[in-house]
Amino acid sequence: MANAEPEALPPPLGSSATAPSPLGRLTHIEGMRALAAYVVYINHVYAQVWLPPKPPPGYLSLFSYSLIAGHMAVTVFIVISGFCLMLPVVRAGNHLRGGTAGFFKRRARRILPPYYAAVAFCLALIGTVMGKPTGTLWDVPIGVNTVAVISHLALVQDLFGTSKINYVFWSIAVEWQIYFLFPLLVWSWRRYGWAVTVASALLVGYALRFGLADTRVSRAAPQYLGLFALGMLAAYVVQGSGVAVGRARERFPWLLIGAASLAFTCVLSGVWGVKVGITRYHILDFPVAVATMATLVATSRPGHAADRWLWRLFAWRPLVFIGTFSYSVYLIHAPLIQVLWQFVLTPLHVTPVGMFAFYLGPGAIAVLAASYVFFRAFEYPFLRAPASGAIERPAAVAAAE
Repeated sequence: MANAEPEALPPPLGSSATAPSPLGRLTHIEGMRALAAYVVYINHVYAQVWLPPKPPPGYLSLFSYSLIAGHMAVTVFIVISGFCLMLPVVRAGNHLRGGTAGFFKRRARRILPPYYAAVAFCLALIGTVMGKPTGTLWDVPIGVNTVAVISHLALVQDLFGTSKINYVFWSIAVEWQIYFLFPLLVWSWRRYGWAVTVASALLVGYALRFGLADTRVSRAAPQYLGLFALGMLAAYVVQGSGVAVGRARERFPWLLIGAASLAFTCVLSGVWGVKVGITRYHILDFPVAVATMATLVATSRPGHAADRWLWRLFAWRPLVFIGTFSYSVYLIHAPLIQVLWQFVLTPLHVTPVGMFAFYLGPGAIAVLAASYVFFRAFEYPFLRAPASGAIERPAAVAAAE
């Protein structure tokens, strides 16, 4: 499927704005995942090369904002996840296919096997050739203890043992926990409507984030619950029926909304600076989520030629291909960055600038190649639904910060 041409957008809606045309496979979503994954990768490369011992040269100092952008990419993935999981629910009249049990079974089959394989991979590296301090970002994961192992097996490492074993795994736990609330959100959507559900999710999520800011709960980024609900709302706008949602889909300037929200985020980050910005991730998360929601609607609604240029960008075949195994990239890119640093770049005495350039080019290709091998071994076999033999496309799993 990754080698196939991206499917064209469905035909225009014609005179009716109340019921959208059926959507084909949304190939551009894969491209959005790939781009966001690369931002996360650059974030971790920057931290690997320059944090510590010293900042980069002046002409590379702008890359320090990758520390903020990397977290924002996690926000993008959370919104995309809500969008992807909600689309079939909207098509089914706001009901979960197969019920709650069927939903959990599908999610577990999709998420857990490659995740546990990645945990085993990291533990094996830490226990053999990558378990000693090197003065890099990888010094945090090597502090493995019993709590870290148990919490990662139970997928509560966002609360306990955060960043141990692999500093990207915290976000996998966050999304896994949101899955347990998804059936409740669907029920609320059906019972009380989208406005109450989305507003409640945002209120509860941010109330927990602000009210429990100095506790372990804040590590789980509870505001993501509301941002996930914004992704659900994007799916409803794209695929929902009715006069009001049809008008919203057709008449709202979604691209302008997305661009304005992104610009606001950039301005706020610039005013605050990196040091302050990384302490206010939860505030920056909201405009980024709005920008992501607007982009999803703009590029996914049927029959809008004005938005097709952006759709074509995201549906570029190389991006779509990378997006199909982006979950595997998320899971193992951190130890692969360390492998390249420890066994290739450091022995060759490459300068920090040279290291950074290597990671952006040949290093990225090496990470993608290794991730694809991991994908074929531990992820691809579980994409195929056991009953029908059909490929089950994943929801967007959160990338790691």
